[in-house]
Amino acid sequence: MSDSVPRNRSSNPVRRLVFLTALMVFMYLCMRAFRFTNAGLNLAFGCLFLLLPLFAIKPALRLRRWWAKIVTLTLLMPLLAFSLVRLSAMVACDIPDAVNHRQLSRELCTLHQGQYSVHLAWKETSGGAVGPHGVSLEQRRTILPGIYAVKYLDYFEGASDGSLSFVGPDKVSLYIPIAGYDQDQKNIQRVYLLKPWLYF
Repeated sequence: MSDSVPRNRSSNPVRRLVFLTALMVFMYLCMRAFRFTNAGLNLAFGCLFLLLPLFAIKPALRLRRWWAKIVTLTLLMPLLAFSLVRLSAMVACDIPDAVNHRQLSRELCTLHQGQYSVHLAWKETSGGAVGPHGVSLEQRRTILPGIYAVKYLDYFEGASDGSLSFVGPDKVSLYIPIAGYDQDQKNIQRVYLLKPWLYF
């Protein structure tokens, strides 16, 4: 009669690595397609995403074969480096700005049609002059209370002003004057075709 204890399947390092990889891919896709209306929740979600590679170190070291450990850790190192750099930037810039309620965006124009809205906003990243700042154009659709789907249509680095107008069903015209740029640029006038369901 054997006294061996059945191995806990949930502690299998390969399963844990596969689960963490799938979770990271899912969270990355969510960050690209969805946003919380609360900026603090968006920041917390981003921090959690960046912390996930740290949880992969232990199962990677518990892999049985030495070549599997080397390959996994080699693939993991760039991801860990990026996560640590981005987390450091969040601690130094994003979190203090959120605590101090610093305004990092200003709505320039908003249009509503059907179930979606189109937003033209001036945005800057935490870090002031170091980070990018410009005008962003995006389409939004509320999915649940506090959560909306977003589709980024365009971005104009250095711009600070602009206007929107509907020119037909699911068509919007964007105008950014030359005076709205920090540097020498031309007037911009473009027409964008919108999708009523954003991604469908």
